[in-house]
Amino acid sequence: MAHAGGEATILDGLLADAETALAAGAAARATGLYHAVLSMSPDHPAALRQLGALEINRGSPETALALFERAKAKGLDADLCHAIATCFRMIGRPGLARSALAAALSLDPGHAPSLYDQALEHQRRGELAAARTLYVKLGSLGGLHSKALLNYGVVLYRLGNLVAAERWFQAAGQVDPASPLPFINLAMVYRVWGFLPQAIACLEHAITLAPENADAHWNLANALLTSGDFKRGFAEYEWRFRREGRGERSMSMPRWQGQPLAGKTLLLALEQGIGDVIHFVRFADRLAARGASVIVECHAGLQSLIGTAPGVSRTVAPGTPVAADFYLPLLSVPQALGVTLDDLQSMPAYLGVPAGTRAFDLAGRFKAGLVWRGNPQHENDRWRSVPLSLLLPLLDVPGVTYYSLQVGAAASECAQAPWRERVTDLAPRLTDFAATAAAVSALDLVITVDTAVAHLAGALGKPVWLLIAQGNDWRWLHERDDTPWYPAMRLFRQRKHRNWQPTVKLLAAALAALAAEPLA
Repeated sequence: MAHAGGEATILDGLLADAETALAAGAAARATGLYHAVLSMSPDHPAALRQLGALEINRGSPETALALFERAKAKGLDADLCHAIATCFRMIGRPGLARSALAAALSLDPGHAPSLYDQALEHQRRGELAAARTLYVKLGSLGGLHSKALLNYGVVLYRLGNLVAAERWFQAAGQVDPASPLPFINLAMVYRVWGFLPQAIACLEHAITLAPENADAHWNLANALLTSGDFKRGFAEYEWRFRREGRGERSMSMPRWQGQPLAGKTLLLALEQGIGDVIHFVRFADRLAARGASVIVECHAGLQSLIGTAPGVSRTVAPGTPVAADFYLPLLSVPQALGVTLDDLQSMPAYLGVPAGTRAFDLAGRFKAGLVWRGNPQHENDRWRSVPLSLLLPLLDVPGVTYYSLQVGAAASECAQAPWRERVTDLAPRLTDFAATAAAVSALDLVITVDTAVAHLAGALGKPVWLLIAQGNDWRWLHERDDTPWYPAMRLFRQRKHRNWQPTVKLLAAALAALAAEPLA
């Protein structure tokens, strides 16, 4: 019979061999060795913890959690609490994960892995100030590894501190130069600043590091399109379907790949937002000119309006069964047709108010419509939308009668404003986009942020002034105050990130000059 000292020696040897196997990447051998330890000493804490870590790496958090719970009997510390939190997070029990992290930090307030995971949790929940505080603490402890550097930069980017975000993204790239992520994020900063060559260079470098990284290709598409390189940009734009959670819908007919369309039916399949449908339906007439019967799938409340576009044979609601020879995602049309920037010059209005829509009889010598907020679910809405109070300088322009075209929850801001009697709220009458088109047609000018109404006014050929945030959507190109998409549109660009006041002041001065002119 082996004596206690001999058994301890055997256990130490097994543990040493397991560590060697782990260092060599031989996880299966290490697992076997740890099980051998547990066969001799069923509650051996080091073996239980290491086996639990291996089970986490194998994607088996339930098995790992059982091992960690057994290890608790031999003592609880911050590392074990953190491991248990990781299991709960992987299992999908965030409340228990947060409790375990809190327990870890109560045992060791400077436990770097728990601080990082807690910062990430705040980040996921949009609690950016709390996340920043934890990243600062991590930095003071020297715990900012490459992923922490990167995520700290993301938090600063979302808070609007782009100078600091750039610094942390650069640091992450220096710590882990083989990762594409720091360069993808650096490109986002450079795009906001309008440094397009730098943004494109960062993204092309990211693609050399990770040729199949869909986010790198997607961001490169946006940068190229902003620069006006439509040929490369729309080709890269096809990578949008390879981004996580954004795959192309399965359809019952083949995708159009350029085959002859004479006598064929082509379904333009819905994707993205209402503004995108209004924007890209302009190309239906080019497809119809090739002989296609073009069906457009579009949102409820948009069908009658889209039906006025040249080349559209009919519209259908999302998911409606359609007998067609081919389909094409709507935003893939420019790439399929080889559209270039020069193709867009002086494009006329292409939508009209649907027949039978009730007209708007609006009073005022010079009538201007206002829209200040877009869809709050849009990833950049916090930057593209403006508080209604910022538009107050416009109300001091003499001779202008204002009408609100704002819909959704933000429409109530008009009624709550102290100067509510100076803006007439049309929201109750804007029941669909046909009604909104009728309202826009009754105005002399639409002043809006980058949202669907901007595309609607432009497609109707109505004069529209667009407030553009720094780091604008690709379709508004770079450093232009006009756009080839809509000849009657004028762009008012934000010159400093998140600072709208100078832009609104410039717009107000232009409006005063316009309102003083004799009406045509």
